[in-house]
Amino acid sequence: MGQQDPDPDPLPAQYSRLESLPVEIIQLIFLHCLEVNLPRASPRLSNALASPLLYTWLIRLAFSSTNPSSREGFFTSDFLPPPLDFWALSWEERQKLQTTLLACRWCTFSLFRRCQREYVAHAIRRKCAGLVFHQDDMSLLENLDARFDDVDGCDWAIDGRRGKGDLVLPAQLETDSTPSTSSSRIDRKVAIWFHFGAVQIREPHEVYYENDLFRLPCSVAIRPGRIPDKVLRSPWSDSQFKFLQLLSTDFYLDEDEVSPERSSEITYRLIRKRKIEPFRRLLRMPFRAANCRVPARWPLQSSHYSLVRRYGSGSGDPFVMTILNERWNDIPADAKEDLLRYIEPEGAT
Repeated sequence: MGQQDPDPDPLPAQYSRLESLPVEIIQLIFLHCLEVNLPRASPRLSNALASPLLYTWLIRLAFSSTNPSSREGFFTSDFLPPPLDFWALSWEERQKLQTTLLACRWCTFSLFRRCQREYVAHAIRRKCAGLVFHQDDMSLLENLDARFDDVDGCDWAIDGRRGKGDLVLPAQLETDSTPSTSSSRIDRKVAIWFHFGAVQIREPHEVYYENDLFRLPCSVAIRPGRIPDKVLRSPWSDSQFKFLQLLSTDFYLDEDEVSPERSSEITYRLIRKRKIEPFRRLLRMPFRAANCRVPARWPLQSSHYSLVRRYGSGSGDPFVMTILNERWNDIPADAKEDLLRYIEPEGAT
């Protein structure tokens, strides 16, 4: 037998066939299968898939809203390239993908904020093309970065409900006979919420209806994604709380509003470790459960009232004072009496 020629392109011994593929092919395979655990298979695959652009596409795929107006002319190939198909995902697949992505280390608040800016700009570009704005308003729309950078004065839906918009601009429908923009006629209003990454183009009405919103992030209406553990543990940074504030009213904290096991365990941990600042901030935020669409305040159980007295410092204890100040109307009468007695100065009658 004649000697066979050696393999002209032998695979490196340290790589599998998948790992030896070009980075572009590995990324394409990932976009087809959406197997989020693939980067964890090896350092080579992790490096190949560690792409900010790839992360952006995944966030757009999983967290863009499914409002009616997004069905036509919104998910363009430059915004969400093939093989990604936004409408091909079932609600179960979208919910699972949201939960999985939120738990990833690369999925950060800063990345979400950048995605929100790009999403809002894309919505305005695609859906406001047939509208005419006053020159000053057009200048505002073209320079929104400063508004995204400073959201302290924006709508945070503290009570669980959004207002009419942080920025609301009047517009006219563009026609061959459109008068000058100095006309008082208003055909549409364009509203933007900078904290929520939301845009609405609505007809002018005295009554505001929250419908057909372009939003990112937007949870699945039937079954929301889960708030990740990484924003509900130490070090309890400002960035964690900002991310938590963004997710809290749409993504779920506890599986069951009647049995809030997850939040209760976090509360126990904060009380035992005497972490007053995150405890105080959590009590002021609205959250939702997986089985309830209406946000409610951070749950407190009867056992928590006993625990703060067990681990407290007596008179003026900050945990007891926070509970009394934040939840006065919600505390059972007997627990309220015990807490008030606990913080009485020594020797008081």
